[in-house]
Amino acid sequence: MVLDKTVFYPESGGQPTDTGVLRTDEQEVAVLKVMKRGRDLFHHLDGNLPMYATVHGAIDWEPRYYNMRRHSAEHLLTGLFEMADAGPKVYSDLTRLDFKPSKITEEAVRRVEAEFNDIVGEDIPLSIYYASREELEDEEDEEDERKRGFLDKIPRALDRLRMVEIPGHALTFCFGTHVRSTGEIGRISEMFLKVGKKGTRTVHFTLK
Repeated sequence: MVLDKTVFYPESGGQPTDTGVLRTDEQEVAVLKVMKRGRDLFHHLDGNLPMYATVHGAIDWEPRYYNMRRHSAEHLLTGLFEMADAGPKVYSDLTRLDFKPSKITEEAVRRVEAEFNDIVGEDIPLSIYYASREELEDEEDEEDERKRGFLDKIPRALDRLRMVEIPGHALTFCFGTHVRSTGEIGRISEMFLKVGKKGTRTVHFTLK
């Protein structure tokens, strides 16, 4: 089902889909997943609803909030590892960050973990705003292949991009869901380094 507007976040950018329910006056149907296809968001339902029905959507808040915390943690960790010269980040999701080529050490991972937990304790508000594509291209760091590659994948027709900033620590364009401040992220309960082939280093993390 495609709605004219929705509270559900679709699976994208390494962040899982929201789940929940759609309600009418007569029935309630579970939303199993939401997927983006072109400009449309398709809600996959455990049942049928009539066309043109007026519905009220409610997301499952607990998993959504957990994903918001982990996604914001991913941003903060990316910024901290970039400042620690971890090398280009080639992949990340809500539990890991891959860098290649990278010479990151266990000592660097422990430093980043301590800094991350300190920043969580500072409860710094996140800043979310929009910037023009032209501004971003003018400011673009020629050596940051990851950001340039991501920007190239965004349709040219989209000329205003949503920026997510953890002041002093991380800044990138992102359309995902985030917490309001670093205090909501929570501290790291475990973080470890795996050394892969051909210069790959993977950092795995979990939150308390």
